[in-house]
Amino acid sequence: MLAIDTCGEGAGVALWDGANVLAQRELPSRAASAEIIATIRELLAACTLKLDHLEGIGVVAGPGSFTGVRTGLAAAKGLCEATGLPFATVSRLEVLAHAASLQEGFAVLGAGRRDLYVRQHRDGLASERMSTADLLIGEAAGTHVVVAEPMLLELLQPLQPVLRSLTVADALPLLLATLQQGGIDMAHADANYVRRESELYAKQGSGPACATT
Repeated sequence: MLAIDTCGEGAGVALWDGANVLAQRELPSRAASAEIIATIRELLAACTLKLDHLEGIGVVAGPGSFTGVRTGLAAAKGLCEATGLPFATVSRLEVLAHAASLQEGFAVLGAGRRDLYVRQHRDGLASERMSTADLLIGEAAGTHVVVAEPMLLELLQPLQPVLRSLTVADALPLLLATLQQGGIDMAHADANYVRRESELYAKQGSGPACATT
């Protein structure tokens, strides 16, 4: 399986055989759109593989930077359309929660300024939404909070969050589980912006945009 994640401050691609990470490459998120296809080609060559040797392609579909999210999705969809391989997506918030073994509490990603992307786990259910640092500090007091970016440690200091940095390899188990169930229909797969569409484009018009459904 090939996995792609271009949502965060860094970007990466990885190859996995279901038990071991065969190879992994990182690239700057700002260069991802220009370098991702060449990086995938190099990764496959390093493992003496071709695209048609793969059994599926998965991508972290956001939340994250607008350009980063679109870059990863476009690359994964294009490769799947060209090869007919099964396709899978996963939320970066779910990746964080899974990587941190979060059962109850909040997984949090930065969305610019004091805005946050938040995934809450409670009573066996999970939900994702936008929040602000002030609102979350009031809501999440006394619960477990995990973050993926060091800057959020200070922003959410009253909650004493735990830092769990992410790489593309953290998405592999979740993407594989989706592929093993047959993958998803690319026609219905879109970026996970967490924000409502009207909010997303308003943000783009006023300055640097960060994104998710």
